Amino acid sequence: MNKTEKELADKGLFRADNIRYLRFYAAYISAHADIRFTFQSQDKEELQRKIKLALDNQRNDLEPKIEDMNKQALKSLLADRSFAWIDKKEDRIVYFAWSLLRFVSTISDDLDVHKRGFDYAFGTLYCKNNLHNEETNPYKKSGLNQLPLSRIEAHELIYEFFDQWQANTLAKDRLMSLLKEKWLYIANELRPDYSWIDPKNKKQNIWIYNYIKSKLEFLPHLTPPISTAQYYNTNIALLDTLFTCRNGAVRREKPLPRELELSPLRTFNLLSNEVMYTMMKAWKQKQYREKTGRASAKS
Repeated sequence: MNKTEKELADKGLFRADNIRYLRFYAAYISAHADIRFTFQSQDKEELQRKIKLALDNQRNDLEPKIEDMNKQALKSLLADRSFAWIDKKEDRIVYFAWSLLRFVSTISDDLDVHKRGFDYAFGTLYCKNNLHNEETNPYKKSGLNQLPLSRIEAHELIYEFFDQWQANTLAKDRLMSLLKEKWLYIANELRPDYSWIDPKNKKQNIWIYNYIKSKLEFLPHLTPPISTAQYYNTNIALLDTLFTCRNGAVRREKPLPRELELSPLRTFNLLSNEVMYTMMKAWKQKQYREKTGRASAKS
């Protein structure tokens, strides 16, 4: 325990050693005092110093509020175990959780009177239309970074969203449970086959990215990829989110049999395994055409 941390503990701050509690205290102080500096720091010791400076300044009259700060923190912050299912070392689950959190919108525009939470919508069309609407998209309203460049950054943003969200733990638990339920659905029930996608093959992953945009349904909320790893992780997150929000089926347009003299196009639903098989087949056909084309050029 460093000196500043001990002084904060002596003043009565609960969990002055915890970065999540420190961020909450910082936000509380910003809301209740005329503080000119910001608390947007990931460094624990820097936050401790700034909080101590604010508490030491008698003009802020914050020390009488310490008990309330502790009470509000306990009411608002989820326990670490609530986040345990999001393995910070696993790209897929982190990007999925962040993607869904960024994408999901609400049907109502406010918490209910008990702050128990919204009614959520996961339909792709509704969520895309409300992606930048602060009234219906909770993540947009939070003002947090919308373009995480790494798994570590995305994982931290998940914590930050839940920590700064002005709702009680019942509402937060409900949303967290929904995210977990969606993950179990995609990972354990649908289990789309991504095994043929090479995480180190940039050409393949660029092709898949463009295939999703042109042949499936593109979701515009993820960071535009640049590196091979970014393309791969973005592709998996796009597919996971798309399959989840569309309940395992993706619409496509397909010509009708010639004997049917109706509209020239008809909408069909493809299940996730059919989507992946069709995509894999198209990729292999592309490779075959390129291979035979090179062979013909040499002859």
